[in-house]
Amino acid sequence: MLGALAALAWSAGPGAFAQSAPLFGRLPESVRNAKVLRMVGDSFAPYRIVGDDGKTVTGIDADMAKALEPLLGVKIELSIVSNLPAMLAGIDTGRYDLSAGPLLSTKPREERYDILTWLLSKPAFVLPVSGGRKTSRLEDLCGLRIAFPAGSAQEAYANKVSERCLGNKAQPVQMVPLSDQNATILAVQSGRADVSGMQLAAALYLQQRNPGRFTIQTDETDGLGILLQGFVLKKGSEISPVLLDALKQLWASGEYGRIMEKWGLALAKAPEPRLNPSSGK
Repeated sequence: MLGALAALAWSAGPGAFAQSAPLFGRLPESVRNAKVLRMVGDSFAPYRIVGDDGKTVTGIDADMAKALEPLLGVKIELSIVSNLPAMLAGIDTGRYDLSAGPLLSTKPREERYDILTWLLSKPAFVLPVSGGRKTSRLEDLCGLRIAFPAGSAQEAYANKVSERCLGNKAQPVQMVPLSDQNATILAVQSGRADVSGMQLAAALYLQQRNPGRFTIQTDETDGLGILLQGFVLKKGSEISPVLLDALKQLWASGEYGRIMEKWGLALAKAPEPRLNPSSGK
């Protein structure tokens, strides 16, 4: 586990804008008293990039938190944990108010949690150059071992690739579920898997940071479908509708678009934030 609390520190403390924040009065009393919203996530670039000191966190979530704080009137503190089960356990026990995710929105998940979507999931499949495999279409992945974080959108995409392979009378992909995204990258580097499934933004970031070491196979036609991902909160949380309205303000001001474009996520911008879109509950 990467540890303890990695608090995102801004130039102005929450007390500086709590009274004037438009949504502060709608937050639960416990959050208003603490003036802190507790967020949890794992180390997953470009969403959460943990610095060499183990405490400093940059990335999309840091920028989103900075933009949300003046609207909510509270400080957003981010804790970094090891994987998705640890994140969800923290939500279940009440240790954290929300998980940064981004977690895939599905009807079964929305029966257990509130999922507040703000991102489109675009799939990408990363192969190490050292493996010597070259692909030009999704069908070139048939029969290969695809590693992905268990329970993620990438698992759903790997299943769809496998269905396409079977439809073309080719070998299905071999599923390699692992604990988190970092584990999938290590798996392809060590030869335990052939491909790492991840979001396009993460794939591009990985390729940028490791020139010449990885190739990327995308689904340029969106034939695998586009999925919604977002924050995770307790089912029926009083925070959910307030955070939804805060996100709507980020859309209206253009700040959401600016953040997404800064991190190379223009293609993954959602048209609007939505609460529990898969079930409507």
